[in-house]
Amino acid sequence: MIKTLNFIFLLIFLIIAACGKNRRPGLSDTELFAQKETADTLRQTPKDSIVEADSVVPPGIKYVESRAIDPANPPVVLDIANQKLNIRKFNLSDYYTKVRYIKLKHPMPSAEGNFLFDADYTTGSMSGTGVSSLFYLMKDSIIAGDVFFGYYSYDNEGKFLHTIKTYDFPKVYDPSQNKISYNYDDYKRAVSEGSARKNNNRFRVDDQTMASYVYNRGDTLSNDFFFTFSSKGDTLCRFRNYNPKPNKKGLPISWNDPPNLYFYRGITTIRQSMNDTVYRLSTPNRLIPAYVLKLGAYKLDISLAEDFSNKFFTNKWKETDKYVLFTYNKDRDTPNNRDKGNVKFFYSYYDKKSHQLYHFCEGTTMPEEEFFVENLVPDALPFILSYPDISENQLRVCYSKRRLEKIIQNKGFASLSPEQQNKIKTIQNDLGESEVLIMILE
Repeated sequence: MIKTLNFIFLLIFLIIAACGKNRRPGLSDTELFAQKETADTLRQTPKDSIVEADSVVPPGIKYVESRAIDPANPPVVLDIANQKLNIRKFNLSDYYTKVRYIKLKHPMPSAEGNFLFDADYTTGSMSGTGVSSLFYLMKDSIIAGDVFFGYYSYDNEGKFLHTIKTYDFPKVYDPSQNKISYNYDDYKRAVSEGSARKNNNRFRVDDQTMASYVYNRGDTLSNDFFFTFSSKGDTLCRFRNYNPKPNKKGLPISWNDPPNLYFYRGITTIRQSMNDTVYRLSTPNRLIPAYVLKLGAYKLDISLAEDFSNKFFTNKWKETDKYVLFTYNKDRDTPNNRDKGNVKFFYSYYDKKSHQLYHFCEGTTMPEEEFFVENLVPDALPFILSYPDISENQLRVCYSKRRLEKIIQNKGFASLSPEQQNKIKTIQNDLGESEVLIMILE
């Protein structure tokens, strides 16, 4: 399951990277998708100069890495180790003032293929849940879909335009159970063969630079976590892995927090898995600390461990122009720990204006996929915390018929006004099985 989820994470990031808001003139959605590029030709922010260092540069690498703090912009320190939580409701109307909706219809018959939301999957000996389609709003169109049933282009009003890409491999889809079965090797082969580029784990940072996240917590000998390359493929810089190595014999922990890798205002932003620092890539050899998670004794270690009851596992990290949404949990999030009530979930946000870290509530046994979020933006809909896709100035939620049904069944639904409840029930009743309603907060 871990192998599958890591591969899906990388694929989703590359697709997002391929579909940035700004595109090269004349390129179609299909060309953008095939190239998996993120060149932002409209970016006019000045380039920092390459950081020179006195250290010896390894053969084949052009520059020595730097992770020095920018004195003019020191990193924001989020003290999570301090469990005297500052409780404050997450009010969406503090950050968004308007809402709009777009409805999309999948081009395939719903019995043969559909948009996936939190679907279960089996790959032979492995199984899991949480497979969802990607919906990305570009400047002139919308890309929607997934590896299983293809990626498609729509206009900004929701009209289907054309098929972008499909992947040919055997799979069995059961819409009544929201479940898909496939062979992982077939899946990986189809995706690899469908790629138009070699080294497709690399993504474009700008017109001159590529990058690759290479850290694998399962590799106990891993000495690196990030590389940058020139557009010709020459290695510009190697960023070393400073996570601790296992101090016991045996395999490292199999349950760890995922890395965070995204673009903020066109700048590559990255946090290595099991690390406490979020960096901005300023130049090909300089990572500038932007945020530091003060974890104290709760910090997770890659070493083989027997007791995680006092360790934090980071989860969602979404940065906007006004806030950072950050979720984490105490102890391993496993079915057994959930059943016993051992795992505690924490939902927090950092307000950039007040420079304060707030928590929605005290630690709770309610996971993200059940946590109900009210929405006080006029004419907007509530959602489950695991649903939204958040960017610099937008929050987007995709609602399927099944997702709306889960919202209606959630305990938080009773807290809504009768008018809101009736509105959601009507939308759920009218939405087709192969349709999705996208809510966009701005």
